[in-house]
Amino acid sequence: MKSETRIINNCISLLEQAIGLIEQIDDDVYVGTSPMSPRGNIGGHLRHILDFYQNFVAGIESGRINYNLRQREALLERDRRHATQTISNTIASLQSLPGLEGERPLLVSTEENDESTPVWCASSVLRELDFLQSHTVHHYSLVAMLLRLHEIDPGEDFGVAPSTLKYWRQETACAR
Repeated sequence: MKSETRIINNCISLLEQAIGLIEQIDDDVYVGTSPMSPRGNIGGHLRHILDFYQNFVAGIESGRINYNLRQREALLERDRRHATQTISNTIASLQSLPGLEGERPLLVSTEENDESTPVWCASSVLRELDFLQSHTVHHYSLVAMLLRLHEIDPGEDFGVAPSTLKYWRQETACAR
């Protein structure tokens, strides 16, 4: 299997985890904040993750991805059904990307801080897919902490990098 196909499948699996999570929690947990994270909630983290995937898909054809142009759709942060539908649509978009070449060059806008003209950096399809996967896991780890604050166990694998999960499996196998 090609590397880019494998990473797209990893990204899809991560997004499917979000659907499973949303189905397990209620609205209060989805939108709830805590003193430890007064501006962050589960819905906000999921919206943020989806913004990055949507910008990736939108920029593939032109070869220019600008993650700073996120939609920041507030409804995603408040409405679990809308979030689930958006995640499903994002998965379908990833699945329908034409045969991506992992080494295909892309330009990615750097993080801006009051600059009116973006700076573009060289990247590749494979690098950006890897970034999306890592970015998703990073935010899932924050979601896992928020779930635990609500006394909900997300499972020990949720929010853990694939390489860490692989290491844990190897460690367990060696201990037998």
